[in-house]
Amino acid sequence: MYKTFLSFIMLGLILMNCDTKKNNKKEITPKIKKEIRKEYWDNGVLASEGIYSHGKANGPMKWFHQNGKLAGEGLMLNDKREGLWKVYESEFGKLSAEGSFKAGIKHGKWKIFYENGALWKEQFWDNNSLITNIEWDKNGEITTNK
Repeated sequence: MYKTFLSFIMLGLILMNCDTKKNNKKEITPKIKKEIRKEYWDNGVLASEGIYSHGKANGPMKWFHQNGKLAGEGLMLNDKREGLWKVYESEFGKLSAEGSFKAGIKHGKWKIFYENGALWKEQFWDNNSLITNIEWDKNGEITTNK
């Protein structure tokens, strides 16, 4: 009797652990793999660095000139530029342009500067189409207003 009772208990435990539903699918979600990638110029100077996940740029990114000065920085989402981006000239590292991207295309306000830091152009872009363009000469006088 005791053996029969134990047999029923064991059978019950086995049946409880069996999955009898035909449409029950189990999905295993892989962990998101994030890594910081760095690339270098032939002279050994850092050329770029950024965060990648699943092989795509996803996060803050920086690019550098061959002299080591910052060339540009911004956010990447799924290998596309997003939000505010800044570009710097190579000799002194001064800001030469800044503008917004949306899903990898120009969208929003852009500013382009002379080497002395004075504003040269202010543009507004809508889905990669130039809407307005204002240009100044080096003395600060408006030369173009479209």
